[in-house]
Amino acid sequence: MTSRTPRLSLAVLAVLALSACSAAAGADEASPGTGGMIEMAISEACTDGSDAQCVSVNGTSVLLPSGFEVAGVRDSSVSEDGQNMVDVTFDKDGAEVFHALTEKAVGAGDSARLVIKIGGELQAAVLVMEALKGDQAQIGLSPDVSAKEIVDLIRAG
Repeated sequence: MTSRTPRLSLAVLAVLALSACSAAAGADEASPGTGGMIEMAISEACTDGSDAQCVSVNGTSVLLPSGFEVAGVRDSSVSEDGQNMVDVTFDKDGAEVFHALTEKAVGAGDSARLVIKIGGELQAAVLVMEALKGDQAQIGLSPDVSAKEIVDLIRAG
């Protein structure tokens, strides 16, 4: 049978929550124990120029969060599905942070965004439609961003 895969959409980014019990770990380029981290925060959408803290992240304007939570990553790799995506497997604590923040974003309403920072740079501001569970996610990137470079940034933590 198929498993339900919730989607979070943005013009240049989609984060797909994958089932925690998915056994589809391929023997592709994934290296064991690569580790790393992704920083995440909840913010509010804003209108360009409305506030000095209003920044554009891949075409979505959000108020710059005052702080970020660290989500530990057990493994990350360039997706093998032919699209410009990064597969991420969070460690136990990272999965808890990911779930808690997506739950918080849903509860905060339609103007809330999950802001993702990798390698010190804001990479995405995503509208979350439902709280996501599991330890795996797939981050879709705009064509001008190298998935390999994002993986390297995650691993460098």
